[in-house]
Amino acid sequence: MSARGDGMTERGAPGHQAAMESPARALAFRELYDGHVDFVWRNLRRLGVALAEVDDRTQEVFVVAHRRWEGFVDQGHGPRAWLFQIVLRVVSDARRHRRRHPEDADGGFAESRRSEPPPQVDQMARKEAMEQLDRALALIDIGRRAVLVLHEIEEMTAPEIAKAMNLPLNTVYSRLRVAREELEDALHADVQRQEAEPDHPSGPALIGGAGPGRATREVGRIR
Repeated sequence: MSARGDGMTERGAPGHQAAMESPARALAFRELYDGHVDFVWRNLRRLGVALAEVDDRTQEVFVVAHRRWEGFVDQGHGPRAWLFQIVLRVVSDARRHRRRHPEDADGGFAESRRSEPPPQVDQMARKEAMEQLDRALALIDIGRRAVLVLHEIEEMTAPEIAKAMNLPLNTVYSRLRVAREELEDALHADVQRQEAEPDHPSGPALIGGAGPGRATREVGRIR
């Protein structure tokens, strides 16, 4: 993991702050970061943070987590539930920022694509599937989307999600059921839209093209 000149390590580990702490506390937080940075990054993206700003928002999550680290108590669900509460707040801030500053309609995605090397076939297929999933998730209410992402992608149980989001357990089950239906509908509509395009290549749909229930099963494979 490479160091960055702004005092933060790649994807936001608070390096210079950790140097001022006791070795045991700094090590514990570093282990938290190493074990959960991908979890945080993935969920920021799945909850709608633009690709161009997801690294900065990941940094923001861990800066907040570092500030609150002394008060963290594991209540049997591990740190993911605690971190996800911070993720939700950062996502909310990012959404407000995008509404106030809509200068980049795609969040800089087109710019970032221009600098990417040509992908291999399997990498391109996975990337297209991720983009298809992102388009579908973006149509789902943020509260239901969070439940769906935690269950289908992060494989958290309903009680764990209830803890992470401070929700009644029945509400988690209800949101999950509705979100699954919305995802199925959104992916099916996306496939139909692509197939209707004149230059759409022939071949099987990426996800969402094989009947009810297929989409949510496929989502868990895209991490």
